[in-house]
Amino acid sequence: MLKRFYVTPPNSYQLGADNKASYTPVVVVQGNDHAHVYVAGRVSRDINGDVVAKGDMRGQIRRTCENVKIALEAVGATLEDVTRTTTYTTDIDAYFAASDERFKFFQAPLPTSTLVAVSALAKPELLVEIEVEAIVDAHRVKIA
Repeated sequence: MLKRFYVTPPNSYQLGADNKASYTPVVVVQGNDHAHVYVAGRVSRDINGDVVAKGDMRGQIRRTCENVKIALEAVGATLEDVTRTTTYTTDIDAYFAASDERFKFFQAPLPTSTLVAVSALAKPELLVEIEVEAIVDAHRVKIA
């Protein structure tokens, strides 16, 4: 039997760019032996929802990865459990110039990865957004 958990990490920003709770940041689908963890696109925002590192791709990649880590840890997963990432950026050249920052968080063996250039993200100051999927042993899942 599958169980679903809808989690908003308490130590992460709580609202979408429209200042409303318009999505669930983390969804866990747990079976008997493993669980899939789906993390909605995380961006460079602080706990109050303010954009961090405006105009700084490297800084935004760092903060975005930190926010992904917070989301994973809220349900008992880690960056090492990530199997898939999708990254959206408004400036692919700037992203590639600073992409080594991402490898401080996602290390070998690397998850699958898709990179997409987009014309805009949810707020004009945002340069990068990363969503991830992870798989963990069911006994490791922790839901507060």
